Amino acid sequence: MDKRIVYTGDNGVAAVVVPTNEYLTNGGTIEDLMVKAVPEGVTDASIEDADSIPSDRTFRNAWTTSDNSSVTVDLAKAKEVAKEKVRAVRDPALVKQDVAYQRADEDNDDSAKAAVVARKKVLRDAPADSRITDSADVEALKTAMNTIVDECSS
Repeated sequence: MDKRIVYTGDNGVAAVVVPTNEYLTNGGTIEDLMVKAVPEGVTDASIEDADSIPSDRTFRNAWTTSDNSSVTVDLAKAKEVAKEKVRAVRDPALVKQDVAYQRADEDNDDSAKAAVVARKKVLRDAPADSRITDSADVEALKTAMNTIVDECSS
């Protein structure tokens, strides 16, 4: 079975070291690689089965490890990642709404301006949407994030 080295990086996110086939073919062992690859002072490094590492990288920056265990997704960190991903889509949409408001203002179109104001409020509030903050697990969070990203994109 394939093995991986797992430890907590300086940024608090789980680091995963994957040995290359070349390294292993040339006589290197996972234990030797652990000595070479894990920074000095790291106390939680462990060797784990590859299939214990999440295959879904949506919330990669929320991966954690502790007590010589494999990788898990920290839900609180994942919610922050989801908010960042929503902001990344929302910010360009807000710029488009600024242009739409200027055009409506030039046309003295009060109903168009009101629609833009309403849309901008939805966009501004998107990262704090309760579908993200109230998600009880990673799958629900992923679904909520994707839905909100789609709503910000449309």
